[in-house]
Amino acid sequence: MVQIGEILKSARLSKGYTLDDLQQMTKIQKRYLIAIEEGDFEIMPGNFYVRAFIKQYADTVGLDGDRLLGDHASVIPEIHGSSQAEDSGSFSPSRSETKRASKKTNFNYGGSVQSQLPTFLLAVAVVAIVLVVWQATLNDDDEQVQIEVASNISQTTMASQATVSSEIEQADSAVVAEQTAQVNLVSSADGYAEYDITSLSLPSELKISAVAGGSSWISVSVNGIVQEPSGIVDSENPLTVALPLNTSEIEVIVGVMPATIIELDGTVVTMPADHQEIQTQTLSFTVIGAE
Repeated sequence: MVQIGEILKSARLSKGYTLDDLQQMTKIQKRYLIAIEEGDFEIMPGNFYVRAFIKQYADTVGLDGDRLLGDHASVIPEIHGSSQAEDSGSFSPSRSETKRASKKTNFNYGGSVQSQLPTFLLAVAVVAIVLVVWQATLNDDDEQVQIEVASNISQTTMASQATVSSEIEQADSAVVAEQTAQVNLVSSADGYAEYDITSLSLPSELKISAVAGGSSWISVSVNGIVQEPSGIVDSENPLTVALPLNTSEIEVIVGVMPATIIELDGTVVTMPADHQEIQTQTLSFTVIGAE
């Protein structure tokens, strides 16, 4: 049987397309197009991408992609499971489940202040009452004493509440500021982008979703280990990957760049300048400062 790569290459040449032409038309990186023609599927990001890229290649050069996949099913890697997770031969064991930790263990200054608020206000009110009663013993005008009692208690309580509320807001703002990672785009070219991450509070989470009505193919590696599950994400079904304490490198392979939204520790990642032109891209993140 004629190899699927030979069929696709012959169809491309008959159309007069170069590999550069096909890259522009399909938004698939040239190295993956070459791999398809040579039958070298091992360099592809995953089995899902092999089938998706072959179909897109075939449809672009005037072939029936679904029929071509069916005729050569025996030589094309299969997709296992609804999440398109790879078989054990392609993926290293995942540590995402064993390293999933929550930021709930972080000390919450605001919560501590709020828990002490009732006791604090009670103490202030008692002191105010004692002072007012003492004033009452020095004043023969009962009506004036009652007015002063009500006024002093009200003013003292309101001032205490305002002070404590201000402290809580300042503490909450400080906590949020400490937990926000700084993600800086260092360089990007030909579908590959590099980022530096500072002020990352570990353990943390990487969240990947898609714009409303869109979807994308995603594969994530942490410290060189591919995380599960990988596959399709959309606005209703995001992918969340736990980042353990020893996280130093993160790699995200994106199948549909224009539709993808990436958040790291609550910070939305700025996409490369060519994210609208090159559909499939690899984003590499280096953690250079973690807390």
